[in-house]
Amino acid sequence: MAKKRSAGAPPRGSAAKTAQRPQAVAPAMDVFDRIAWVCMHLMVVLVPLAISNLSVIGFRGTLPLTYDQFDIVKVFTMRALLLVALAAWLTGLLVRGGRVRFTRVEWLVLVFLGWVLLTSITSIHPPTAIFGKYRRFEGLLSFLTYGGWFFLALQLADRPSRIRSLARSLVIGGVLVAAYGVAQRLGIDPGLWGQLPFEQRRAFSTFGNPDLLGGYLIFPLAVALGLVLSEKRRDLRTAWWAAFAVIGFCLLVSYVRGAWIGGTVAIGVVAAAAVVARAPWTQVDWAAAGVSAVLAVVETIRSLSSTDGVTNVVARIRSIFEFGEGSALTRFQIWQAAIAAIKERPILGWGADTFRLLFPRFKPRAYTGTAGYLSVADNVHNYPLQLASAIGIPGLLMLYGFFAWTLACSFRTVFVKDGGTERLVLAGFWAAALGYIVHLTFGLSITGSTVLLWLSLGLLLSPHASVREVSAPAFGLPIAAAICGLCAALFVGNVVYLRADNMYLKARIGSQGMTRVEYAQKAVKLNPYNDMYRTEIGLAWQDLFISQVMQGVDDPQSRERAAYYLSQAEREFLSVIDFVPTEYDNYVFLANLYNQASYYLDAAYADKAVEIARKGVEVEPFGPAIRIQLALALMTRGEFADAAAQAAEAADQDPNYVEAWMALGDARRLMGDLQGAKAAFERAVQLSGGRADAQQALKSVEASLAAKEATP
Repeated sequence: MAKKRSAGAPPRGSAAKTAQRPQAVAPAMDVFDRIAWVCMHLMVVLVPLAISNLSVIGFRGTLPLTYDQFDIVKVFTMRALLLVALAAWLTGLLVRGGRVRFTRVEWLVLVFLGWVLLTSITSIHPPTAIFGKYRRFEGLLSFLTYGGWFFLALQLADRPSRIRSLARSLVIGGVLVAAYGVAQRLGIDPGLWGQLPFEQRRAFSTFGNPDLLGGYLIFPLAVALGLVLSEKRRDLRTAWWAAFAVIGFCLLVSYVRGAWIGGTVAIGVVAAAAVVARAPWTQVDWAAAGVSAVLAVVETIRSLSSTDGVTNVVARIRSIFEFGEGSALTRFQIWQAAIAAIKERPILGWGADTFRLLFPRFKPRAYTGTAGYLSVADNVHNYPLQLASAIGIPGLLMLYGFFAWTLACSFRTVFVKDGGTERLVLAGFWAAALGYIVHLTFGLSITGSTVLLWLSLGLLLSPHASVREVSAPAFGLPIAAAICGLCAALFVGNVVYLRADNMYLKARIGSQGMTRVEYAQKAVKLNPYNDMYRTEIGLAWQDLFISQVMQGVDDPQSRERAAYYLSQAEREFLSVIDFVPTEYDNYVFLANLYNQASYYLDAAYADKAVEIARKGVEVEPFGPAIRIQLALALMTRGEFADAAAQAAEAADQDPNYVEAWMALGDARRLMGDLQGAKAAFERAVQLSGGRADAQQALKSVEASLAAKEATP
């Protein structure tokens, strides 16, 4: 029979009395609990470090293990460790009985996870809502993973020593991540990354993006400070200060404004908790704090010489208040799209992590001109709006209610007057959670960081948990075997998930012809729910088609082979459009294929290009690339005025899009408007920096104008 008893729940009365109340003695860990506990330590260390680019550790001549070198590996590691930990903990509970720790907050968590399941079923695209968008992966499965780690933290971290142990592991992992980021800032990165989509010498470490790194660093930064202020040994106190300095410096050189704000909030909270607890401040602390401050000041002064507004600390801080330009402007435009999406489906939302699929439908026209025709937002850069658009306003309220409830419940446990410095480690987790939530108002939620938020919340609730003693059921062993079998099957599925991305990598890099097609097909076979893998098959067939027509299609055999490649590419693109009708890129790819076929094989393919391009325009009205394909097809059909109108609209949407001006110049030339064609080609030459084909087109039109003027 199960028996319920209190295990550390604070009684009514003063906070000081609560802090001094003797706690129930928890039993020592057996082998099952220890396996789960080790997995939790490995998770906080390995998930932030997990990448698939082996050049970082010296393997410079090999390809990465996966195409997505960062997030998919973190997701794999996080889920693999959770499966092992859950299997071990549940086996122990079923075989020998044990203790289940719980609070009332878990009911809200369960309701929230059920709600995410419901919104996934009703989603605009259930596979994306369940698995998450590629390179984001924050779908239903990730929320379930977060919940699993939250639950295990509540079960296993049942005493201050264990919370402190986990804090040490988290900071050690943070130092390793931060040290690599500092090395990148100093220009001594051992990894081979190719061309980076952001500023040189900006720390991104093992997260692949400074914005993602900055959010993660809030956790080890705050927890390191909590360890500092609660440590009695001088040598360890110095070591934790060194960790704090390295992590803080890396956060600074990531140049992430939202993370700066979140980190500042977290440091302020830990400092406040230390003041309330009357934690002693020693000479070591004065010296270490001074060194940390000097490092920050020196880096800030050094950055003033940078002409780039991103890597100049003062300019970066000033840009926080410049709402009408730069990245702040694009963020507001993305938020505008999210708000429009929320208004249309305020209750159930569109499905977790589906923002990329709905953004083309709701983005404001101005966004295309501000961010460029290639930019598609796959994240709102504002977690409340992201959640509301994904899982509806009820889902948002549930999750933020969970955050607020946990922080409120643990407030008096953390901020204890004269309550002892051991509470400062817990204060570090409290501060990290709050700082990260603040950061999420301006930044991105990714699995490799947000899992630490849920873990932190589990630790914060641990002192408030009640305990239910559970006896081993009569059929505990068979049930445990079934659970272990299920976890093993899910573990294999997790490996297959990673293996599919390895096949996708081989299709994208280092393979050609039918070999590329076969790799892409293997990727889809292993993971049929990723639309990008499906698209890759179509692109591989399209490249075969282009390669064949470049060799010539004069003889029947060559023409038949080209037609076969074309039909295969067409079939795959139509299939992926049917699989995910709201993914705009596939309409561009297919329209481009038809335009190529109309040029090399049969002009009648232009009719198909027009048809699919108009569908693409419906999916994304402010997408210049699909309008260019439509303009090209209309020119093939001889509809020059309509083609000029589509090209002009594309150029108006993104005035810096060279191909739009080139298409507009061609359409106006075919209409006989040579002056208009000249103006368009001049703009193309200017924007492209004198590209050869643009210069040639301009010279041709100028020659035609000169000949026309010379004609009496």
